[in-house]
Amino acid sequence: MVISVDYVRNVTTALPLGVDVNHTGDARFFNKAGALSAISNTLSQCGASSIAQAIAPGGCPGLHPAMNGMPAGSATISDFAGNGLDSQGDFGGTCPPPGCAFGGLNPNAPSMPFLEPAGISKYNALDVKLTYQKSNPFKGLHGINAQVAYSYLSFQNSGGGSGISGVLGGVSNSDQDFIVPALANDNPNRYFGPSLLDRPNQLSFGVVGSMPWNFQLSFIGHFYEGLALPIEVPGEGLGAIFQTDFTGDGTVQDPIPGTVNGAFGRQYNGSTINNLINNYNNAYANQPTPAGSVLVQQGLFTVSQLQALGAVAPSIPLAPQGQVNLGDLRDFDLKVAWTYKLERANHTIAFQPSAGFFNLFNFANFDLPPNALTGGLTGTPGSINGTGPQDRITNRVGAGTGVFNLGAPRAMEFGLSVTF
Repeated sequence: MVISVDYVRNVTTALPLGVDVNHTGDARFFNKAGALSAISNTLSQCGASSIAQAIAPGGCPGLHPAMNGMPAGSATISDFAGNGLDSQGDFGGTCPPPGCAFGGLNPNAPSMPFLEPAGISKYNALDVKLTYQKSNPFKGLHGINAQVAYSYLSFQNSGGGSGISGVLGGVSNSDQDFIVPALANDNPNRYFGPSLLDRPNQLSFGVVGSMPWNFQLSFIGHFYEGLALPIEVPGEGLGAIFQTDFTGDGTVQDPIPGTVNGAFGRQYNGSTINNLINNYNNAYANQPTPAGSVLVQQGLFTVSQLQALGAVAPSIPLAPQGQVNLGDLRDFDLKVAWTYKLERANHTIAFQPSAGFFNLFNFANFDLPPNALTGGLTGTPGSINGTGPQDRITNRVGAGTGVFNLGAPRAMEFGLSVTF
């Protein structure tokens, strides 16, 4: 019998993260000429003489004419953003001269995402393993080999945005070796926290036993704590810096203020997420973000005008009663084999029929990548504020192919091996 206890620490630096080196959308680099041009052009297109007139009911017939018996509409932030009151990142290119209002270092150039060696990850783990091996430990058992391993760990990194890696706040953004955009251009490690592959408690065990009459019984089990997710406010496209850029650095769909990467499942869970949402709705919802605050400080808009335009942080719907957490991984596999040996002409031929039972107890497993809850606070099924027990079936681990899908519903495998 051997017991081992190890402490493991691994620190990785210079992980590549996509950073916009032009800092488009950054509230520090406000281009007032671009803002004034965007406002003037929008009012002209609306057929309005002032912002107050444009946001009044029916105040923008030039862009929102009366149709199908419906009256003319009023201006929105998308109208102003489409004329350059935005960043190049939201605009999807370059703005008309004299450039975007939040054009970064060069308002006439597009966003410039470059890979910078800015990411950091830290892994710390206490690993305990017990190994036991013995011949004839008791009557009826010819030999046994058993192992039990437990890890208590912390895996943290800088995190990344959805970008090329998948949906907002999804575990598809989890692998730090894949290229992901930084969550903040001015400080890529601003949201340093639990990695989306972090599982703090992991227990595994396995036993192989030699039984009478050439039978062999083996089983293996895994019980892992659930994964983590960032908690992010959804909203992109024209004017998004006025809605979901809470740090004023130009990135949008930011983690909700007060949280870090991987906050859901660590800082908050399904039973406490509404506390966070209520605090956000009371402190941030319907209020200007840093970009909107710049417009107010420059005397171009009032807070009430930004609210009428929809150029403020959105309200977040509360999670339903019984909001689920990311599921733990539970799996127990069992295999029974019997060996028959045939001696012929100084050769031994061994026949071994077997039966394997994967996920023997048919544990229901949920939220294994990529089919997992998402951290975008959309309030829809599949999100961390829209998924009750009745909606969770969409995130259950399916059968997959063969018996190689860890955590899938119970499956049986029959085999025969011949050794000669």
